[in-house]
Amino acid sequence: MTVSFKWPAACWQAATVCLGLLLQLALPAYASDRVVAYTGFLPPLSIDNEQKGIAVELMELVAEKAALEFDIRFAPWKRAQILAENTPGALLFTIAYSQSRSKKFQYIAPLIYTESAFVTTSEPLDTFENAIESNKVIGVHLGSQRSRILQRAGIENFIELSTAEQMTTMLQTGRIDAWYTMSVRAKYMFRQMGYDPDKLVIGAPLSHGIQWLAANKELDPEIRARLSAAVSKVWRDPKYWEIVDRYAS
Repeated sequence: MTVSFKWPAACWQAATVCLGLLLQLALPAYASDRVVAYTGFLPPLSIDNEQKGIAVELMELVAEKAALEFDIRFAPWKRAQILAENTPGALLFTIAYSQSRSKKFQYIAPLIYTESAFVTTSEPLDTFENAIESNKVIGVHLGSQRSRILQRAGIENFIELSTAEQMTTMLQTGRIDAWYTMSVRAKYMFRQMGYDPDKLVIGAPLSHGIQWLAANKELDPEIRARLSAAVSKVWRDPKYWEIVDRYAS
């Protein structure tokens, strides 16, 4: 004889709730608060997992104040942008604003302000017109907003390189005449690679940039709000300038 037993609907509902609670307890506490954050090899803003960089350390402060955990991943800059664009909920730092990029990412908050100039080892280049007239070979970071700025300025004699190390070596050896970059980056790289940063000639600032914290279009609005509030707190934290000064000196 087969005996069948049918639970009341209320019992099934209670069992379902209990199972859901058990599953939540089985997951890591930070599961919903862990966010992938992509960046490039952009010293001194983003260097690598060991040496970190200005922006990486600032992002650690952001994570602390937002009560989030970041899984920071490095990649060549163009690839980092593609990865962030195609990873739902991912972050991307540090990125300059442009209309084309705003269609791919949502911009959350400014992380750091920068200025860029032509860096040489001889006479200064203070304007885009000077660069065109001199016909000097300009180096610029591959996939960067500065590359687009050079094109808009009508400069044709430039080459794009993927790493700051390449750019530093080529400027030191005379294979490029100038490097269009942040002055703090040029000084940092020359010092790191054993060259004399005092030999660098920094031209007049040609562009001022905002390096943003941005995100994939599918970022949770609640996470976005927490990040925006956290960045605002980081800007007011004395540790902010301690970090910047440590890399810039």
